Amino acid sequence: MTKVRDQHHEKDARAKILSFLTKLTEDDTSVGLHIEKMVQAADKRARTGRVDLGLRAVLYLLETGEAEKTYVYAGTWEHDEAIARAKSRVLRVNPVNGVAELIDVGAPKPALRAPQDRATPGHPAEPTRAPAPPVLVEREYRESDLVDELGLTPQLAAQLMAAATAEDILQLADTMENEWQSAALLGLAVGDAVHKIRQDLGFGADAEPENTADGAERTEDEELVRSLAHPASQMQFNPIDGADELRRAIEGQDFSAWRVFLHPEQRKYATRPYNGAFRLSGGAGTGKTVVLLHRANHLQQQNPQARILLTTFTRALAANLSRDLERLNPEVSLTDRLGEAGVQVRGIDALAASVRDRAMGDFGDIAQQVLGHRVDRGATYRPNSDGWKEAVQDVDTELPPEILHPTFFEAEYLQVILPQRLTTREAYLTVRRPGRGVALDRKKRAQVWSIVQHYRDTARALGRLSFAEVAEIGAAWLERERAVAGDGSGLADHVLVDEGQDLTPSHWKLLRAIVPVGPNDLFIAEDSHQRIYGHQVILSRYGIRIVGRSRRLTLNYRTTEQNLRFALGVLDGAEYQDSESGEEGLDGYRSARLGPRPVLRPAPTDAAQYDQAAELLREWDEQGVDPGTVAILVRTNKTAQLVRQRMDERGVETVLLTAAKRNESRPVVLTMNTAKGMEFSHVLLFDVSLSSMPLAWLTDRLAVEEANDLLLRERSLLYVAASRARDVLAVSWKGDASTLLSGAQSLGELG
Repeated sequence: MTKVRDQHHEKDARAKILSFLTKLTEDDTSVGLHIEKMVQAADKRARTGRVDLGLRAVLYLLETGEAEKTYVYAGTWEHDEAIARAKSRVLRVNPVNGVAELIDVGAPKPALRAPQDRATPGHPAEPTRAPAPPVLVEREYRESDLVDELGLTPQLAAQLMAAATAEDILQLADTMENEWQSAALLGLAVGDAVHKIRQDLGFGADAEPENTADGAERTEDEELVRSLAHPASQMQFNPIDGADELRRAIEGQDFSAWRVFLHPEQRKYATRPYNGAFRLSGGAGTGKTVVLLHRANHLQQQNPQARILLTTFTRALAANLSRDLERLNPEVSLTDRLGEAGVQVRGIDALAASVRDRAMGDFGDIAQQVLGHRVDRGATYRPNSDGWKEAVQDVDTELPPEILHPTFFEAEYLQVILPQRLTTREAYLTVRRPGRGVALDRKKRAQVWSIVQHYRDTARALGRLSFAEVAEIGAAWLERERAVAGDGSGLADHVLVDEGQDLTPSHWKLLRAIVPVGPNDLFIAEDSHQRIYGHQVILSRYGIRIVGRSRRLTLNYRTTEQNLRFALGVLDGAEYQDSESGEEGLDGYRSARLGPRPVLRPAPTDAAQYDQAAELLREWDEQGVDPGTVAILVRTNKTAQLVRQRMDERGVETVLLTAAKRNESRPVVLTMNTAKGMEFSHVLLFDVSLSSMPLAWLTDRLAVEEANDLLLRERSLLYVAASRARDVLAVSWKGDASTLLSGAQSLGELG
């Protein structure tokens, strides 16, 4: 199968293509297929076959033995176009990099945009400065390296060296027929060194011997078959094994189909063994989750008896992971029981609950070490934020307002008290508080502890536990069990973590207790720029050491370059740190696709903003956009309910979504938080107004350090929301726009 740009067929055509290819795999001599060899074709292997009276499939026949045939399906087009393509394109092995590629021998070279002449009748052009050198010349690239090191044609290399701007190179990348070429041009556009592009695409890897096992030289067709296994080839050419896989490849032409294809760099992380914990970072849409899915499948295929745990921040995200893993490999061995062979997919809090169930009566006893008192296994769960407002109000202290705040106490409890298992005031008075910006002297610590103790006493009386407390108690029980066993064993051989930036210290301690330190123990996917729930966590404090085993993905597969630039503009000016306190930069991010600039829609009033939203959804519907791929994202649940109601009043049908589950029939309205982990073809960010985002009450009376962290999370939330759009992004506000848009507005256009 070949991944073809801009090839999308209607449902009935896909059914015919599937029928044709199924028959081809069963018997390529069937008369009904009408397989025809091209006359005067550039490639003698080129064939076409009849899909129906109007459509023909383009094929390349590779013969690697007396009875061995491999058909490369290059796509399906209308009759005349299919014939023209089959005659003009050559399937070959690139002589420099060893990648399989399709070359159009008769294609004119794509034209770069011409410079605009500013002269008008009666107004001659003003004298201008000498033009700036072409962008690659200015960056000191050499044309010979593009040809001899990357494998680009001399004609294409010359065009690139003449390109005035990086934008010109991006436009050229969008016209490339081969995925490896597009990826190489994207690297050049953002300034990647030639050796980095080669490394990312897997060029120069150890080559197989040129001869076969019996010493004979490989035929040209055998070389082509071998080249199809190159990681960069598999960005475009996907081997199909069996009727079910063929059906998925043909019918899966939705906007998430990119998940099946791995960039060579992604494939490296999905399959490479590591001596310990590994961290894979990357912006939204760079494929971190895809790598996790492929890695889970790879580990299970390598050792069917391995106990593999795949976890993420919420139950809904875990359900999406499980669904996508089964789509990737319907034969994957899944399990619902922690500690059994197979892949278990669980949200992190559901995982903690399963450890509690496994501990049975011991869970209540071990809580003494964590909370200072026993707990009932039947205790009800509550969010980590619940209970602090009442505790602050119930206890009289002399603490200043910026400390006497529920947000401060929740953070202090999750970051300091709970993970260090402090159960007495004396212990808290002397403990280190790394990462906490608000200083506390001995007197203030004593008063803070009085509120913490009241919080715990109230929870005990009401039979309640926070989710973080369940995780911490579970970690303590597992640590004790391992110490008693004395064999260093755990409940999993491999743990893979998605959305790691949102996990709390107690979550990390639970995962560290589940899997012992060793090869391929923890594989962590995270993006500090998407931290919208928790606080920054330094992993080394909890027995997870990743120094020297951390890499970053930079190629965005989800959204267009224009939408990506807008989303990154939201982060402009903010400073982020990774899980080892290193600076998390934004350099090098780029997209594999181009599209329209985001549309900005300011409105004078609430009513006008609702009118504009309804009008926009109607426009998208008239354009033929699948309504199930349209979303309106808002900041709060209250706003989501209002938007749903106002759209209904204006005759536009929408669905209110409260969990990250896809609706395939109507546009959805959901909060930005709920949209985490999802994607849509068309997105409207509604009411990104100065009065609405960031929420003013969030930082009211907070200490500067706490307020700054909350504002950083608000910025991250808007970045997450903007990066949900695959094709088209629109942003609306009433009155003045949010200050969070200050670095992004210039990247959109009024519409």
